[in-house]
Amino acid sequence: MDTAAEDTSLSGPRIDPLLADRVTEALLLAGLPVGYGGHGPGVRLRPARPHDDSDDCAKLIALHWEPGPRLAAAAAMEEPGQPAAAARRVVTAGMQNALAEFLPAFGIEVVAGRLDGETRVGGAGGPAPATGPAASAPAGSRPQDLGIDADVVDAVRRTAALAGLPVADHLHAPGITLAPCRPVDDGDDTTGVADLRWNPSRRLAAAPAEQAARARTAVQDAMRHAFGAVLGACGLDLRWRRPAALPYQLRAFGLVERPPVRR
Repeated sequence: MDTAAEDTSLSGPRIDPLLADRVTEALLLAGLPVGYGGHGPGVRLRPARPHDDSDDCAKLIALHWEPGPRLAAAAAMEEPGQPAAAARRVVTAGMQNALAEFLPAFGIEVVAGRLDGETRVGGAGGPAPATGPAASAPAGSRPQDLGIDADVVDAVRRTAALAGLPVADHLHAPGITLAPCRPVDDGDDTTGVADLRWNPSRRLAAAPAEQAARARTAVQDAMRHAFGAVLGACGLDLRWRRPAALPYQLRAFGLVERPPVRR
């Protein structure tokens, strides 16, 4: 399998191809895009680069999140404090934090580093979750069939594209899913509002093993934690709510008044 490994130069450091394949497989099982050959949005793999002379990062793999091309292009034209550039930093940091949260559940060792540094992996610390072929899933309900407002659906898709994240076409597909929100109380009007969740790949979602179930939960929790910052930075109006005796909802209402990248 040819991985997303990037060399610093033809004679520069190389990453362990077996570890790179293991990490890439975990990312694909999580349902995330991988930027092969340093192209496209998603996770890019490269040799870790030392922060200073005391940083021994030999043989470590650095994981970098590349946002969608529109956000990347807009950020490249701005100063660091301007909206698109600031949004890109939030997206990159939020997604790299999510990777550090869920990769250990796939048996990948995440190496602690500087708080403002890259996410690094140093080896496979345990077995990978056992998975089988992707099970065929019935086409679930689409957001518009569930009463979610068309403007909300469009806002989620636009901001997810800026972040470089896929949006599921229906509730059983991998990516960001949009489900209706259950009201907290009688005065809680959730008409047209979406509750955002994450589906991993069907190969992981269909695996019955306990380890696969732990990996699914780790991915889903890490991605929902990331959504608030990542999609919010891209212009989505999001709010957390906790109905009594029900899981937290991450509610999407539409675009904020001034998104970082306009049409």
